[in-house]
Amino acid sequence: MKPFLSFLLILFTTLCVNADSSLYERGKELVETKDYDKALKAFVLAANTGDLDAMTAVGIMYIGGWGVEQSDELGLEYINKAAKQSHPKAQYSLGAIYYLGVGVPVDFDKAFSWLSLSAKQGYLDAQHNLAEMYESGKGVDKDLKKAYEYYLLAARKHNLDSQIKVAEMYRDGIGTEKNLEKSQYWLDQIEKSKQGNQ
Repeated sequence: MKPFLSFLLILFTTLCVNADSSLYERGKELVETKDYDKALKAFVLAANTGDLDAMTAVGIMYIGGWGVEQSDELGLEYINKAAKQSHPKAQYSLGAIYYLGVGVPVDFDKAFSWLSLSAKQGYLDAQHNLAEMYESGKGVDKDLKKAYEYYLLAARKHNLDSQIKVAEMYRDGIGTEKNLEKSQYWLDQIEKSKQGNQ
């Protein structure tokens, strides 16, 4: 009897997880069709079950005022809740919010902190933005070698902007040794990326 109960528990848990994730996916589909009211409802239902992607989506919808009355405060509340649970997309979103000053004062230190947490989890856009911060010295001491390293991480994952920066850095010897062969390699990768995006 115990193995059967264990099986039912696993099956129930799997179905719940699939239902949560399908609500989030449904919400994304509704956003694409610009049916923001229904998208928000799907995201809220999924967020209420603990779906961190959905929590982040609800927060972004509040900040943007899509399908709901615009509220930076509620948006930040949702995104913060997901970010504090180590969700890389939410951490990236908070980093961007503090970097740009969306609903909060610009705070490069907080931006750097959240982007670092997200980048350490491999979140591509966070890696690129962290590289920009190291390159510019916003929120962190300027460090062109670290900027190069983060650009390279993102470039290897096909981030076009990072590929462009890596090609330039090799060409000019910024943050790394000058290497025209490697620069040309990245210029070739850029063309492949552009063709893949068409």
